[in-house]
Amino acid sequence: MNDPRCLPGLVELIAGARSGFASNSAHYPSTDWHHSRLPSLPEALSDLSDHAELLLPAICDRLGTATDNSPLLNRLCEVLADWGSAAEAAVPRLLVLLEDDRTWTAAATALAGIGTAGNGARDLLLFRSRGDGSHRELAAWAYWKVCGEPEPALELLGRSVAERSFRHPDLRRLASLGAHAAPHVALLRATTVDADPWTRVEAAHALWAATGDTADAVPVLAAVVRDLAEGTYLPVTLPAVRYLARIGHAAQPATHLLRDVPAHDQRLRSNGGWRGFVQDENIRTAIEELLSASGPST
Repeated sequence: MNDPRCLPGLVELIAGARSGFASNSAHYPSTDWHHSRLPSLPEALSDLSDHAELLLPAICDRLGTATDNSPLLNRLCEVLADWGSAAEAAVPRLLVLLEDDRTWTAAATALAGIGTAGNGARDLLLFRSRGDGSHRELAAWAYWKVCGEPEPALELLGRSVAERSFRHPDLRRLASLGAHAAPHVALLRATTVDADPWTRVEAAHALWAATGDTADAVPVLAAVVRDLAEGTYLPVTLPAVRYLARIGHAAQPATHLLRDVPAHDQRLRSNGGWRGFVQDENIRTAIEELLSASGPST
């Protein structure tokens, strides 16, 4: 709930051997049963960026005990990435993790989210993007995010999207390059008809981000959210609605589909437990932003 009264106790729990939170993320089906499982520690921290200054010392100490690429390390670094520039104080600790072959991918993810404050990582990220190991695309993308030089990311992400079957994470990264990704427009347009809905959504967004093309991007995104109008929620619909909101007025075809959804007297979710409530709140917020951004219906 982002209530600051949680902070003193939360700092102690982060530092302790047993936090009291779930040890890992759990997903339960959306059924008539309510699963009363707590979120994991990173999930509890995800919405607390307003209090980063107080929480970061304990988080950095926790990162300092990491000796391998553990799930907790990865998730805590994802939290720092989501916090963005608010997590700048963690950069020195992340630079240490970036030097370790066992932990560098988690650190690169966090540094990419933090942005230019992590510029001290540029040389090592560039080195890792040129190596023979895996995750070179991640290193190149993080290099772009911390120093603003797009060439390594354009080359490696474009190749990855063209060659791999699991493509939507790299498409999301390619979209962050904006107009720099325009040389890949033919690849992006072709990928919008992929069989996988996640890939179609990320390709359509990347196409729009690179070129401003709404004629091809909006129909792809609108098709994905169509079932939402009937009350069927799938996880892929949340990014699709958010991308449509970014597009704005040109997304009105989707606005017509979703304008009655806020009045639906049901939870829009695919998961049970606490996650189902969060899914419902997030998708309703995204729909409200879409309706506002696209303007009045015509």
